[in-house]
Amino acid sequence: MKSIFKMLALVGIIAFTFSCKKNNTTPDEETGPTSNPTANLIQIGETYIIGAKAKAVIYSTKPFETGYNEIYVALYDSVDGSRLSNGHFDIMPMMDMGTMQHSCPVENTQDTTTTNGYFKTAVIFSMPGTASQWSLNLNFHNHKNGLDGVGALGVNVISSSPARFKSTVISLDSNSSVFISLVGLLNPQVGINDFEITLHKKANMISFPAINNYSVEIVPEMPSMGHGSPNNVNPILTSNGHYVGKVNFTMTGLWRINLKLYKNGTLISSDQYFETTLQ
Repeated sequence: MKSIFKMLALVGIIAFTFSCKKNNTTPDEETGPTSNPTANLIQIGETYIIGAKAKAVIYSTKPFETGYNEIYVALYDSVDGSRLSNGHFDIMPMMDMGTMQHSCPVENTQDTTTTNGYFKTAVIFSMPGTASQWSLNLNFHNHKNGLDGVGALGVNVISSSPARFKSTVISLDSNSSVFISLVGLLNPQVGINDFEITLHKKANMISFPAINNYSVEIVPEMPSMGHGSPNNVNPILTSNGHYVGKVNFTMTGLWRINLKLYKNGTLISSDQYFETTLQ
């Protein structure tokens, strides 16, 4: 009988200890996003930021694909493993094509503190590639120790399907190479849906500034039925090359969202579109 009591007591102590350890875990002690509102993230990879004594763990909402990709970066002290929430962090994506290298549009914030434990940025990949071709070059000034460091992570990028990225040369705007990326609209529904695109211009192989002086008109159509839809709201500029509006889908099936781009009131492009299928 005494041995049974001793066994039960031992089980109780182990259960109590495990419970205390579990309940005392804070979000900063977690190694992933499970304790944060952004719990639907997937881990892309991790790398050390040499010089800053930091480790970066890269997350996203989906595998990287051509077009707009939100990126969430958790930073840790590489010595004691504690979460780092203060510093200057930015990403420079690079594609190595062997005979040449180029970057693509990127949205780095100027935030020096994390949101929900993450530094957030976005990369608009302009073409598919392997982890030996695409890399994320990381720069971090660690406020904890005052050190600066750099790191790199090779990443795979697949082609978005249906296409969520368009590249076009606009002759009526000084033959500018313009990048158009669809944001959101991953699960469109019958009715009014948010519609958002980003516009960027190629300045050189490294710089792709946001376009903030275009106007955008959308013309949805259902090719198989030969009709469009009413009550659409043309996207207007919000900030940093983002144009936001509304698109109305009146039935299920394949829809094409035609884009008309204007500059200073002049139509400069009308041959680009995105397609989406409602189930």
